[in-house]
Amino acid sequence: MNSVTLQPITPNYDPWEAYLDIEQYGKLQLTNVEFTTTTLCNMRCEHCAVGYTLQTKDPKALPLDLLIQRLEEIPHLRSLSITGGEPMLSLKSVNEYVVPLLKYAHERGVRTQINSNLTLELERYEKIIPYLDVLHISHNWGTVEDFVEGGFAMMERKPTIAQREKYFERMIENAKALAKMGVIVSAETMLNKRTLPHLEKIHRQIVDEMHCKRHEVHPMYPSDFASALETLSLDELREAIHHLLDIRDENVWMLFGTLPFYPCSDKEEDLALLKRLYSSKNVTVRNDPDGRSRLNVNIFTGDIIVTDFGDEPTLGNIQHNTLLEAYEKWMNSSLAKQLNCHCPAVQCLGPNVLVKNSYYRHVDFTVRKANMTK
Repeated sequence: MNSVTLQPITPNYDPWEAYLDIEQYGKLQLTNVEFTTTTLCNMRCEHCAVGYTLQTKDPKALPLDLLIQRLEEIPHLRSLSITGGEPMLSLKSVNEYVVPLLKYAHERGVRTQINSNLTLELERYEKIIPYLDVLHISHNWGTVEDFVEGGFAMMERKPTIAQREKYFERMIENAKALAKMGVIVSAETMLNKRTLPHLEKIHRQIVDEMHCKRHEVHPMYPSDFASALETLSLDELREAIHHLLDIRDENVWMLFGTLPFYPCSDKEEDLALLKRLYSSKNVTVRNDPDGRSRLNVNIFTGDIIVTDFGDEPTLGNIQHNTLLEAYEKWMNSSLAKQLNCHCPAVQCLGPNVLVKNSYYRHVDFTVRKANMTK
């Protein structure tokens, strides 16, 4: 399929939005697959959700043909993501897995995303540009010093400060260059104690210097590796989001994900914030795809899981199971039944595991009703 015929990715059409399944098929479907293609990374960020899985050498990966076969079995595949580690670090992996997977998806008319830190030389990225829709980067750095410190916090033998500063400069330059080539560069900022004082500066850099088409904003939840970082209270999160809405460039798409605020809340301040989000220009609130429309596959072990940083047990293995079988197993699990609620009044699909465990451990969302409309 020629990419020209595909619907442009805009605030009105986000192929990673799980609610599209409800609109297209009347129920949640497996439409989105994420591959973990490497355990290597040239950074060790303090906020990294998968830091404990990183290694210095990649194990042997399963055959590419098997991965493609499992994708072929998914009739409604809409989007495909590649993550790591740093998926662009090993040229062998880029040539043997990253490029072929992106090419397969692109030729099938499936939208593609890669998660990269953008610190490598630009030529590396030129291999994937013909097949890439979205390049996703984490940007949690209010200052170069924050990057130098936080981006390598978990690394025993760190590059020199000058080398780390060079990485930061290259990240900015690469983002700008890729945006110029037509890639949607989407920078994600986590809301936590480190980023809170610098949100305006981070937003301005993402927009003015990196020329990103989208700024993603997600509250930080404790995961195994990043458990030392301080999360924000609900009041602090609310305040931070209002602040971002006050200072943002309205011409740039701002996407909020995994928000712990829901239209079924009985708190006026939650409803007021949501009302503002829903009515703001070029702002979207994404339902979390993990466990709704997406599964993660590890190309080394073949394990199928709900999300690349979750503690839930594996749902199967692509050496023996189809992804549709794994998806059905997940949807029939008691945990999925607790999480997957659907409120048509506000196109809401409820909380994910991290949100529920952090803030709503004893709340049954399936019996709540919306107290507002979109």
